[in-house]
Amino acid sequence: MTFHTDKNRLISTILCLLLFTNLLSGQIYRFKNFGSGSGIPNTFVYTLGQDENGYLWVGTAAGISKFDGFDYYNVPYPDSLTGHYPTAQLKDRTGILWFGCNDGSVYYYEDNILKKMPVQTASLIEEILEGPDGNIWIIPQGEGIFRIQSKTREKADRLKIDSSLVIFSACISQKGDLLLGTQENIKVYSPEGNSLTLTNTIEGFDYYNVTAIHKLPDKDVFLIGTNGSSIFKLDFQDGENSLSKLSELRELESVNVNSIYTDSEGNVWISTNDYGFLCLGLSDQATSVTSLRRFDRNSGLPGDNGKLVFQDLEGNFWFGMFGDGLSMLNSLAFSYFEPGTDPATNDIIYVSKTGSDFFLGTPAGFFLFDPESNKSSQLIDLRKETDGNEITAYCTEDDGRIWIGTGGKGLFVRGPNGISRRYFLSGDSGKDYIRDITTDENYVWLGTLNGVVILDKTKGTVIKEYDIINGLPHNSIAQVFRTDEGKVAVATKTDRLFLIDPETGVSSGSSVMPGTMNSISSFCQDRDGNIWAGTEGYGLYGLYGDSLYSITRAEQLMSDYCYSVLADSRNRIWAGHERGFSVFEIATGIIKTYETDFAQGGKCNPNGMYESDDGKVLIGTTQGLIIYDSNEDNIVQKAPINNINFITINDVQYPYQDSYTLPYSKKYTIKVNYVGISLGEPEKVFYQTRLDNWDSDWSRWTTEREVTLSPRDGKYNFSMVSASQNELIGDPVSFDLTIKKPFWRTIWFYLASFILITGLVILIIREREKAQKKLELYLKKELDARTKEVMKQKDKIEQQNIEITDSINYAKRIQSSILPDFNKIKDAFRDAFIIFYPRDIVSGDFYWFDKFGDDKFVLVCADSTGHGVPGAFMSMIGSTLLQDIVSRQHVTRPSQILKMLDNQIFATLNQNVELGVSNDGMDMIVCEINTKTRHIRFASAMRPVMIVLKGETLYIKGNRYSIGGESYTEKFFDDQEYYMNEGDTIYLFSDGLPDQFGGPDGKKMKMAKLKKLIEDVNPLPMSEQKQKIDDFYREWKGEYDQVDDILLMGVRF
Repeated sequence: MTFHTDKNRLISTILCLLLFTNLLSGQIYRFKNFGSGSGIPNTFVYTLGQDENGYLWVGTAAGISKFDGFDYYNVPYPDSLTGHYPTAQLKDRTGILWFGCNDGSVYYYEDNILKKMPVQTASLIEEILEGPDGNIWIIPQGEGIFRIQSKTREKADRLKIDSSLVIFSACISQKGDLLLGTQENIKVYSPEGNSLTLTNTIEGFDYYNVTAIHKLPDKDVFLIGTNGSSIFKLDFQDGENSLSKLSELRELESVNVNSIYTDSEGNVWISTNDYGFLCLGLSDQATSVTSLRRFDRNSGLPGDNGKLVFQDLEGNFWFGMFGDGLSMLNSLAFSYFEPGTDPATNDIIYVSKTGSDFFLGTPAGFFLFDPESNKSSQLIDLRKETDGNEITAYCTEDDGRIWIGTGGKGLFVRGPNGISRRYFLSGDSGKDYIRDITTDENYVWLGTLNGVVILDKTKGTVIKEYDIINGLPHNSIAQVFRTDEGKVAVATKTDRLFLIDPETGVSSGSSVMPGTMNSISSFCQDRDGNIWAGTEGYGLYGLYGDSLYSITRAEQLMSDYCYSVLADSRNRIWAGHERGFSVFEIATGIIKTYETDFAQGGKCNPNGMYESDDGKVLIGTTQGLIIYDSNEDNIVQKAPINNINFITINDVQYPYQDSYTLPYSKKYTIKVNYVGISLGEPEKVFYQTRLDNWDSDWSRWTTEREVTLSPRDGKYNFSMVSASQNELIGDPVSFDLTIKKPFWRTIWFYLASFILITGLVILIIREREKAQKKLELYLKKELDARTKEVMKQKDKIEQQNIEITDSINYAKRIQSSILPDFNKIKDAFRDAFIIFYPRDIVSGDFYWFDKFGDDKFVLVCADSTGHGVPGAFMSMIGSTLLQDIVSRQHVTRPSQILKMLDNQIFATLNQNVELGVSNDGMDMIVCEINTKTRHIRFASAMRPVMIVLKGETLYIKGNRYSIGGESYTEKFFDDQEYYMNEGDTIYLFSDGLPDQFGGPDGKKMKMAKLKKLIEDVNPLPMSEQKQKIDDFYREWKGEYDQVDDILLMGVRF
């Protein structure tokens, strides 16, 4: 072995990497931490891995569990032992997971079962390795090495090594040699048959324990970690071995290494005790360190004691820690900085580029931020230069000038020489409160609490002011945004886009935004020239010429409150919210959302978004600065991996399997718990389910991960699919479900029942035939005797029916004689008709009218209780009483007629308010008409009136009391009056026509259809109206029976 040092290389490396020293001071990354209270079984993490189904396997002091992004599922040991925990984990090339524990036990996971491998050792398992031939090597701390044939897995062969060795780490070279890290060196053993031969001993670790040996991909180069010395590189290439320190960087000296890992980008991760995690970038031949990042408590991790790093299939990084649980970093692209020391100096209200640095403006002053070192200058405090006023707006220019807006004290300008002076003060507190500043070659534009102010850039004089008086919709201006066309878009409370041209003034867009008044907070313009507006409460609007494109929470925007917007060079729209931001990809329509919990949950400031030339997006928030580096955005766009965790049948949980067969039950409650594994952002996965042969279609997309099924007996197939926020859909997962039929619906039951029933039927038929013969003889005798008796009764009944019919016909003649002569109506009015169809021979509906003097006419339409003979009696009582009240007592006011008629019917029928009284009565319309003036006055008991007045149909409801009927302490009937024009028509009717069943569905005609019919026929002469209504009634009724008496009267003036 040789130990190579190259002073020149070391010196150049040190000089090159000085910028990496203390690199991450103040830098916080977007970690998601899983500590106590998160559901993790134990916060001491020993192993991490991922299976083919996407589950993250976590070995903790509490045992083995698998994690789906939401929940941890314990994987029980097959031997039911307790107290042991995994210390080593491997996924072999066939996808089988292997676990070694602290008590020497070894398990492998196959066919969804954890199985024990017979390994005869009680020593802690340090490593499980897979050789080039696929054999599995079990490396305990001592007592020999075990080899398992990968194909059979029947036994573990024990291979002897030096019994004095204490092994802390192990690795396998490309040709299959075992490298064993011990208490002071590395022993190299070569497998030869059923034995191991020591071929080399590598010294040079200053008697430190060799705690980690890691082979770099595709080469026989190993990185070596110890429990207190440096990081070493061991090169086995070219047939020799060469050991050297990887780097002389101070961060790599005296580190206590637990493990070393290489990610998919070739970065090397070193997990340490008390020093967090180190991420190294290496040169192509691993000759030098090109970058170094440290991740610790100051970076957003919950602790500094790191056990291991693991990268999953999506590219997420998982950090296992001693005592602090598990942390996940799904992207190195996002980082967070707090440049100041208090809220005022961390509130980044403005970001821009000045020289090679970024300008970070705060209410107290500004910082200059170096993107290379990720460090900021000391605060340039401007409060003294602005008379102690809070700074509310900034604008920087290429010549070094800084425009400074204040909250009530006007505008200042700071020159390249660092001297500030007041530039504008109007004396108007609203105009002097400056919320935004932009400049062009000639003007300085100010957005204030009292409109827009345009200043001459050289003289400082006011060129023009705009407010609600001269064209703007509101005076409070949130932003003045200069478009590519040289106009300025005004962010204020508005329902459309307002632009100011310095030459022509204010113009407004034609696209109207939903909502009464949108409060626009900021604008941006994409590379196609379209303007995007962020609003407070209505989401994001894209203004495409005369078209409007709206994006809200319904389209998966994080929030409808968009305080800042930015169109980046990749034509994506960034929208800043409170506690997060959204990114909308215009080309695909995909929206991604990001929370800012890692950045103290700050609110994005309206003018705090900026994109650098190299694609970095800087986001100023109320808590500090967030930086997105697209060069570090290496997240693998991968569809979720669909899994069914378990199903619960009637409160009993069962593991997932391909099919389930259940006995018959009247009711099953089946809950399916499933997940689309997307470990980076599991909460942004959406699900659809379907139970074939039960559901007609897929369910709607939802984030719910459990569905309840209650199918009846039958055969079904349950399927689930999921989609990420990038609209990548994973392969469906499914299972068959069979619920057996009840025994009485089986083919055997049907067959046995058929045979039994057939036998019984035959037996019954034979017995009945015997009884039938006896019965026939008996019945024949009885029939003859009864026939004679029936003939006698028939003659008697026929005579009685003739007498009853004659009586009813006589009653009809009496009723007809009572009804007034129709010609009296025709003489009094221009035209009229009466449709009168009793259901039986006599009717409960009746009409009554009479003329008084030269110009007064009383018209009555009534519907008595019941129909037939009972109704006819009521109609005759009503007609008689009306004759007395109107003709003899000369009462013509309709409401008074109804009141007197109600009292007299009660008196006539002895009706009162005691129990057992008769409820007979009638519904009625009484209409008093002055034939000269065409003035009508009518009152109604329950029945409506239709009037066609100048072509408009009026439907007027009656009072809610009947004449007679139920007893009330007092009834009220009011009069309604109208003046009719020549040609106007009034219609009075009973409920017989609306209640008639018929039509294609056999339903009631109802009032709406009758009203439509009257509107349709009204223009016709009254005789034709009568014919049309009659034809419609008969067509509507068809084969149905008439259900009630029908009365309809029409009078035209």
